[in-house]
Amino acid sequence: MLALFWLALPAPGGGAEIRIGFIDSERIFAEYAGTREAQESFNREVQELSKTAKAKKAEIDSLERKLDAQSPMLSEAKRDEQNQLLQRMISEYDAFVQTNWGPSGTVTRLNEQYLKPIVDRVHRIVSTIGTDESFSIIFDAADGNIVFGDKALDLTDRVLSGLAQEDQGLAPKTKTEPPAPEG
Repeated sequence: MLALFWLALPAPGGGAEIRIGFIDSERIFAEYAGTREAQESFNREVQELSKTAKAKKAEIDSLERKLDAQSPMLSEAKRDEQNQLLQRMISEYDAFVQTNWGPSGTVTRLNEQYLKPIVDRVHRIVSTIGTDESFSIIFDAADGNIVFGDKALDLTDRVLSGLAQEDQGLAPKTKTEPPAPEG
């Protein structure tokens, strides 16, 4: 409550009032056609990785079943050889999964590759709106920090419009330089 009261006051030092706006990045990503296209491309690539993973897992499962069925008939040396092969296949499968789905794996990099350019464009458009129209703060409602927001402060439609205009070549790609350091 205190923060809302403070935000309604003129800026310290007798300056202009603080102007606040917000966007809903979840809605932007849901409604922007470029996000759907990026998601489809991302899904195609991940689907190929998933097919490969499933094939590797099926080979392992098949060898395990074969080994279980033939184990009583195999010599100890042949059984050891087959177990070593199985362990090597399991290790290769685990490495494949970690390389592709691990914390800095291929899937994470693909997600960044496809979505980061859109996120960067959204940030540039928001920065341009903020700078051109003297907003003090623009929040993102999607991250859960906004409990209430007057629809008049919602800039989401303007960001979507800016993305569409850029896509149609009707607006130049926005470039926003970082503010010069004060002092």
